[in-house]
Amino acid sequence: MIKKLKRKFIIFSTTAMLAVLVVVLGIINTVSYYNARVEIFSVMNMISAAGGRIPETLYYRSIMGEAIMADETKYSLRFFSALTDEQGTIYNMNRDQISAIDETMAIGFVEKAMKQNSLEGMIHSSTSTYAYQKTKWANGDTLCVIMDCTRQLRSSHMFFLFSLYIGLISLGIVFLLLTLFSRRAVAPIARNYEAQKQFITNASHELKTPLAIISANTEVMEMTDGKNEWTESTMEQVHRMTELISHLITLSRLQERDEIEITQVDFSAVTQKVSEEFRILAEKDGKTYETSVQENRLVKANEAGLRELVSILIDNAVKYCTDQGRIRVVLEGKGHGAVLTVSNSYPEKKDVDYSRFFDRFYREDESHNSEKKGYGIGLSMAEKFVEMFKGKISVHYKDGMIHFTVVL
Repeated sequence: MIKKLKRKFIIFSTTAMLAVLVVVLGIINTVSYYNARVEIFSVMNMISAAGGRIPETLYYRSIMGEAIMADETKYSLRFFSALTDEQGTIYNMNRDQISAIDETMAIGFVEKAMKQNSLEGMIHSSTSTYAYQKTKWANGDTLCVIMDCTRQLRSSHMFFLFSLYIGLISLGIVFLLLTLFSRRAVAPIARNYEAQKQFITNASHELKTPLAIISANTEVMEMTDGKNEWTESTMEQVHRMTELISHLITLSRLQERDEIEITQVDFSAVTQKVSEEFRILAEKDGKTYETSVQENRLVKANEAGLRELVSILIDNAVKYCTDQGRIRVVLEGKGHGAVLTVSNSYPEKKDVDYSRFFDRFYREDESHNSEKKGYGIGLSMAEKFVEMFKGKISVHYKDGMIHFTVVL
């Protein structure tokens, strides 16, 4: 139990840290890339306005505002421009600001840019990235400016990789620290949990002695004075208390055992045997008892625990089924596993909070009237068994019946 708590603490904390890193680094990198694009196309706007040449004063815009580009910086820009007429003929090529692109390559880039639907965008080659911008002139010609923006985008890409590495290293450090200090973090919970378990165990053992004395004294009274309604009531309550103590001890032991022996068990045989044991009890009260068990359904479980699980669910159905009601026990295959559904008549209970049925000591009748002799602990035990078998248990209400479903 404590090991599971530590694992959950580490997993949840690490996941929360990962989520924060993804959001923060995602925002930072998105802003960085957006800023690079804003700078690139703001420069190209001014070059296009100057007819495809570097203007005397070059402003560039970023998310922080506008600034004048230094002379040395603006002359380091690498771009070329060309005009195309309405028939798509390329003329007036200007390659003064670029040397790595010859005329043939430049024509190819211009043709590729002119085929794009958008007025601005990116063109990628094997080694470089170019931004293009198209400006329609009044005479019908189009000015196409293409600028090498590999350096700006590479800086953004390198920042992304750097932040990714830093994020992963930070996540690793956090995971290591959480692993080292998880024991200290869950220590108060562990102490309370151990104290609770010890209290349940001690109290259960201490209660056994007075119950045994009450039972023995009552039996002596019955032997000397004969049975009467008072002695029968006393013995009934002694049996109830003894059964409750047994359940508490069982539940406490289940919580202590993180691992149990799991083998391949014939779910069909277990269900068939347990369901037949309850048939007489159900039919004695005038309830309709139906079973449908598919044969040879094998699951990975603990046989004793699986038998207890089925017993709890069917006992619960028999106990809470309405008079002259209906009980159904159905086991069917699902892939390589099996689905057990135990249902019983439960009319006029649509507004019950079924999600709380697996809470320990929960009783739908909050007055805890003893007319139904339950303790509100059986379904909690059933849920624990299902968790140990790596399965799922659920409850739902439909057509006047409550259905408990176990998937293994």
